[in-house]
Amino acid sequence: MADRVEGARPQVAFDVTPLQNLHRFRGIGRYVGGLARVLAAQRDVPIEFWGWHDHQPFEVRPPHRGLWLRRFGLPRTRWSWYTGPLSMRLRRRLSSVSVVHITDPRAATPLAARTLTTVYDLIPLLDPPTDRSTRDWRAYQRYLARLHRMQGIFAISGQTARDLQAQLRIPPPPTWIAPPGVELPPADQSPVPDGDPYFLYIGSPDRHKNLDVLIEGFARAANLPERLVLVGPWHGANLTMLQRLLEGHPGLAQRTSYRGFVADTELRRLIRGATAVVLPSRLEGFGLPVAEAFAAGGVVIHSRIPVLLEVSQSAALSFDPASSEELAAQMTRLSRDPGLREQLRQRGQLRARALTWRPALETTLAVYQRLLASDTL
Repeated sequence: MADRVEGARPQVAFDVTPLQNLHRFRGIGRYVGGLARVLAAQRDVPIEFWGWHDHQPFEVRPPHRGLWLRRFGLPRTRWSWYTGPLSMRLRRRLSSVSVVHITDPRAATPLAARTLTTVYDLIPLLDPPTDRSTRDWRAYQRYLARLHRMQGIFAISGQTARDLQAQLRIPPPPTWIAPPGVELPPADQSPVPDGDPYFLYIGSPDRHKNLDVLIEGFARAANLPERLVLVGPWHGANLTMLQRLLEGHPGLAQRTSYRGFVADTELRRLIRGATAVVLPSRLEGFGLPVAEAFAAGGVVIHSRIPVLLEVSQSAALSFDPASSEELAAQMTRLSRDPGLREQLRQRGQLRARALTWRPALETTLAVYQRLLASDTL
């Protein structure tokens, strides 16, 4: 039923299942993957990594070990709000740890152990769907109720921590901020992609990503030589939505292309070659694409919302997320000013050096050690 990688007997479990489901293509997967790697590299606190037996995301070495559960017929995507908590309860029965850190929101459930979870954002609550009668919306409401029963919560940004306080009355503590980091790639002098200049969008087509303002702003900058390239794991309905947005602007479809999911190496080349990476979001939990664009040597234009300003620290241009006119003006400014682009590129790379995984690692380990050393928070 489950396989273990033998080693020391850890007392803390860390959930890596987001690296084995659809979250791996999204910010949640990138967060969990980054934090898991630095947890696996440290030796102060032995970790039992909880995941699925198939496609184990990395090799676990002592003093850590893995608890890899076979899927026993559970689907990878369907009914995950229900199968996720079930699988966590089963893992708990197979494990002797006293602290469990669940990183998949769809699997978060209180266990017969001190249970921690990571909250990335409250966007579905802040920007709820128009149809609130769906099974997913009811499951999300149950998830929010479970947060009050956790022994502690890691928020990935000050914005998420403030939202937990304002929306759910969950104060710090027991909320700790463990922000994402970026891994600085080695110096890469490979040429940028050939062809026409372009602006780059990275992410999902979810409503809070504000793609209508992006498309409208790009349409207003019709006299620029750039194309618009969109990257991300989209599906059929999302592409239909994009087509509808483009149809409202004659000729824009010929200047816009969708590239789908792009592997990290190619994505970094696309970022370096872009006039700018454009992030128009109305809401974000952290804004990891800003940090990753800086690390890759990119130039960034992002919406003027607190969480993105918190990440960029004046190393990017910003605009009112409700103003396609201001976005078009910032696109025009960067397109026509190579000196400004280079200045922002250098600022971004300097900012990326401060966005490491060390704060998240130190905070996470401190909470683990505190729980292991005492009976209460």
